[in-house]
Amino acid sequence: MTAAIVSASASRISDEQPAYSQKLMSLGRNCEIPDLDDSKDVTIAVLEGVGTLTVCDRTVTLKPGVFVFVPAGIPCSLKVQTTLNLLLIDCEPDPDMSESAWLMNFQL
Repeated sequence: MTAAIVSASASRISDEQPAYSQKLMSLGRNCEIPDLDDSKDVTIAVLEGVGTLTVCDRTVTLKPGVFVFVPAGIPCSLKVQTTLNLLLIDCEPDPDMSESAWLMNFQL
């Protein structure tokens, strides 16, 4: 697996906001992340490249313009076909919200 990761973390601004981190990632061709951390809410915005994200039993094609949200507790895995550049944001889940995964596809 070839992966270069540039990471920037943000601090909690106030006690009412959950801590989160942002990672600008460049994952090499044929890279796999079989189990993304499902303890946090995860948002992925694809900037460049092609891959697939499996969320439960659904597979989503990752390409530029795809934006995916996966709440904590839902298993997912990532496979890269070409070099994949993405922004990954993870955040502590809000226990008062019941959320499901969703996908947006922007035309760039």
